[in-house]
Amino acid sequence: MCAVCPNDNTMIIYGNCTDPDVKKWTRLHVLGEHDLLISAIDWSPVTNLIVTCSHDRNAFVWTYNSTEKTWKPSLVILRIDRAALDVKWSPDGKKLAVASGAKCVPVCYFEKEHDWWVSKMIKKHKSTVLR
Repeated sequence: MCAVCPNDNTMIIYGNCTDPDVKKWTRLHVLGEHDLLISAIDWSPVTNLIVTCSHDRNAFVWTYNSTEKTWKPSLVILRIDRAALDVKWSPDGKKLAVASGAKCVPVCYFEKEHDWWVSKMIKKHKSTVLR
């Protein structure tokens, strides 16, 4: 499977992505939780979680429910006042970092006792942060 953003606020997950002919890819899911353009997608090979970030200043972690065959979004509390521009999972899939136009990098992790994704800020950058 592979996940792509068609330059809008949706993410499309395709099956049969190994075929070089994209016409043979199978559209499995269309996911739309963001209000503005999705700027980055990252899929953790360790946890099978997908994270998206957007110009709407939000990030969502997507969890696949194999019995219902659906993806469930979970909002990540970023606390930024500019667009989220890029996102990347840590190698172990437990944390994620978001590059932003807010001169900071939220590093996010899942807090089990509250059942949500929270962030700690890396600040003091002089301008927009890109990967």
